[in-house]
Amino acid sequence: MNKPTAVTIGDINGIGIEILIDLFKNNKIKNFVLFSDVKAIRKYLNKKNYKINLNIINNNKKKSINLKKKYFNVFTYSSKSLEDNTLKSIIFAHKYCKENKFAGMVTLPIRKDLIIKKLIPSFIGHTEFLQKLEGKNYSNMILINKNIIVTPLTTHIKLKSVVNKITKDTIYNQIKNLNTVLKRDLNIKFPKIILSGLNPHAGENGKIGNEEKKIVNPSLIKLKKEKVLINGPVSADAMLLKENIKKYDCFVFMYHDQALIPFKFISQFTGVNFTGNLDVIRVSPDHGTAYRLKGKKFRSDKSIINCFKLVSKINNNRKLYEKSKKIIGTKLYN
Repeated sequence: MNKPTAVTIGDINGIGIEILIDLFKNNKIKNFVLFSDVKAIRKYLNKKNYKINLNIINNNKKKSINLKKKYFNVFTYSSKSLEDNTLKSIIFAHKYCKENKFAGMVTLPIRKDLIIKKLIPSFIGHTEFLQKLEGKNYSNMILINKNIIVTPLTTHIKLKSVVNKITKDTIYNQIKNLNTVLKRDLNIKFPKIILSGLNPHAGENGKIGNEEKKIVNPSLIKLKKEKVLINGPVSADAMLLKENIKKYDCFVFMYHDQALIPFKFISQFTGVNFTGNLDVIRVSPDHGTAYRLKGKKFRSDKSIINCFKLVSKINNNRKLYEKSKKIIGTKLYN
């Protein structure tokens, strides 16, 4: 049996847990464990009048995971509040993924503002929190929908702070990491990458800004010398044209909304947010808590379904990548 997927509770008042339970009831997803204080889940199920059998997987003294088929499997712990439950869910799921007990983790959408207000004033988001947990200097926010892969160089920061964050080192390290992630996790042997400019029309040769000339171009020259197949900077508004989608594997934008606005328009909330350059495979649906869609029939479950598919795909790709490295190493030393 393949390893199960860890699922974090997210905001229990949001749409994530509602979709997860419906998918479970309709037998569309299997082999997963929800990380949550079981008291919170039982209260939620009673409120919604859901008749579901729960199995507490850490209700035994053995270290092995005790999953039961046709049961809603839960890893439980004690929490002081809903926000504390959200945060502990991420921490415990990551811990057990790190210990190789799970294939990866699907993080359901959270209310960042509540975590900031009640628990961690410096909290930014899943991407940054998990990066810090693993002690990584860099991570990549990667949005995936079918054959389109989009990533911003900077994530959840103020727009006025973007210019200071776009440095030669940031561009070089983020894209260098990205290139490895595309090869290892997404099985793209020779990734073709295109990079946007920071300014409108990529600066128009310095008329609208000189960041492209002074910062971006030198970074690209350095990357190309290291055999990274990258082109740019090009105008951000022309990045996702059909001819480019056919030509390039990954589209790199300078900041969050430059990337997310066109991506969400294309994906229509069926895409997946994947954090690259982590030891643990972490994905999340590209929609938020979406309170207004709770209980509505027209809401989509495709993003969460695609999350589970991507965890499985990346897990297999990593195994193939490590296997190929061993084969290459054997050839070199024989």
